[in-house]
Amino acid sequence: MYRALLPALLTSFALVQAPQSPAGNNPWTERVAPFKVMGNIHYVGTLDLSSFLITSPAGHVLIDSGVEANAEAILANIKALGFDVKDIRVMLTTQAHYDHVAAFARLKAASGARVVVSVADAPLVEGGGKGDYLFGPEFYFPATKVDATVKDGEVVTVGPIALTAHLTPGHTKGDTTWTMDVTDSGGKTRHVVFLGSTSVNPGTILIDNPNYPGIAADYKRAFEVEKRLTCEVFLAAHGSQFNGPAKAAAAAAGKGDAAFIDPDGCRVAIERSEKAFLAELAKQQGGSK
Repeated sequence: MYRALLPALLTSFALVQAPQSPAGNNPWTERVAPFKVMGNIHYVGTLDLSSFLITSPAGHVLIDSGVEANAEAILANIKALGFDVKDIRVMLTTQAHYDHVAAFARLKAASGARVVVSVADAPLVEGGGKGDYLFGPEFYFPATKVDATVKDGEVVTVGPIALTAHLTPGHTKGDTTWTMDVTDSGGKTRHVVFLGSTSVNPGTILIDNPNYPGIAADYKRAFEVEKRLTCEVFLAAHGSQFNGPAKAAAAAAGKGDAAFIDPDGCRVAIERSEKAFLAELAKQQGGSK
């Protein structure tokens, strides 16, 4: 059933974050050279599935892991940048769907890192996707032990690295937006947002959902949370969402850090996702009358 949705998912921004069947997802597994985003933030994912390595002398943090097959690409990218996977101390995620956490088990085994996720997403990570309010066995992934959970506003630290969790539920019950500060090449502090997904997957019930009664209210709260954040450097779980490949090319061509300073892009992405959500909500409300 979900395979029939692939063409639409690949061409629609609003749906680009929707989990897809493994068939035909080349942008998700296509390897690309790792690159520095800004300061101590590095992109080590594939063409469209983001993984971010945040480095420090005291150890590193990895955000999101992509599909299971991406583990080797991430390991190779970390090595290519001159870092050791065993120095990863913590692994975080923006959402507990298989296209963002399926490689956790392999990477945890390779690094010995602690997996830290939101309270509401922890059961999905430990259950390998079982219990998801929408997706079934076709989207299960290797289960990974969760070492600690975070609540809204909590800060995860590794040495000088400090990442604040902002719960933005809806896409998953524990969907999380992470924020941190980074110093750019000019010595200026920049506010970085790893934006949690707010897309509405095909088939999601927003009205009287028996598996997630508060889903519509959670989505609305998520948009309000994201809109309040100071977002200068806009990053996300999919490279296509924040124009990662184009920004990396511009940075390499001489634009440098300025290529990733994109507050307008952040605002537009949030507004576009909210508009799509509200349209779907209105459609379902009309159909329920």
